[in-house]
Amino acid sequence: MPLIEWNASMATGHMEIDAQHTVLVAILNRLHDSIQAGEGEATTALVLRELIEYTRYHFRSEESLMVHVPSEVAQAHKGNHARLIQQVREFEAQCERGEISPQELLDFLKDWLLLHITGTDKQLASSLSRERQPA
Repeated sequence: MPLIEWNASMATGHMEIDAQHTVLVAILNRLHDSIQAGEGEATTALVLRELIEYTRYHFRSEESLMVHVPSEVAQAHKGNHARLIQQVREFEAQCERGEISPQELLDFLKDWLLLHITGTDKQLASSLSRERQPA
């Protein structure tokens, strides 16, 4: 059973952002499957690395769209991205040292992703939509 099932309540209404979110959810589900199946640290680390790299790509993509939104919206959103990257680096290091389990990292990522998609990313998509409407 997947950790997260994509559904309409998660859609932001922005096609590109939603498509990338479905990929993030799929990778997070693969990380969950890897941990649940006990596939070992090497496999779990590879999937985690893929998730981190795709997240960076997604953040760059969103941030390139932010030239079309008010600067205060963009700055807040970029700050949110930067904080997550820092937190994941810290969690990843703790995981490697055995201070937290991969499951704890997964739980953090799941909660963050759901909150980010349904909160700040929906706000970003709404701002993008408003900026594209004729005056």
